[in-house]
Amino acid sequence: MKKTAPFIILISLLLVFSFLGCSADDNDLDQEPGAEPISGTVYSIEGGRILVVSDLEDVNIPRSEWFEQGKRAVYFAIEADTTAELDGEQVDTGLIARGQEVDVYHEGFLAESYPEQGKALKVVITDADAAEEAYTDSGRYIGIMVNESVELLEIEISGVPEELGSRFFQITDQIWTVIDRLELEPEEEIIFRYLEDDESEGLVFDLWRIEN
Repeated sequence: MKKTAPFIILISLLLVFSFLGCSADDNDLDQEPGAEPISGTVYSIEGGRILVVSDLEDVNIPRSEWFEQGKRAVYFAIEADTTAELDGEQVDTGLIARGQEVDVYHEGFLAESYPEQGKALKVVITDADAAEEAYTDSGRYIGIMVNESVELLEIEISGVPEELGSRFFQITDQIWTVIDRLELEPEEEIIFRYLEDDESEGLVFDLWRIEN
């Protein structure tokens, strides 16, 4: 009996540790990826996905500004089985709009890129106030033109016949900074986002160079 006692104790300890290990695994299963929502502002809607940026004070700022600040940003794919919720009721995902505050529950782990990428399972709209509709276009940067003391951004729009000439846009203060930082040269290709503007072709609030 004296020889078997240590053996029985050893077996008992192994069973205890095995039970504890199973419990730990069960707890890990409870912590599923995406169980906690990611909160932020819908910065843009493009190609069946939304770009959500956390802690964003103004939706009409260049992406380079929040990019450099290291704000958390995630592209969420909106698919057929994605649901949306507003005031506790399910709504159509078509109600999701730029500028809204949302909580996004996602599927699985997010792709480790910047912005991160994943699929939205449910989008809870916590603040339904949408921002003014924004437009995206591309073209060739020509320069800055002064017209009656107003400085305008001159762009030749892609796909528009040259005989129709350039278009002129007002720009925000942040875009001045972006243009200086990029050190744009005439004829360089750019993508830009803008809002409607009564005094020009639009108000540009986001701009970046097309890298060849």
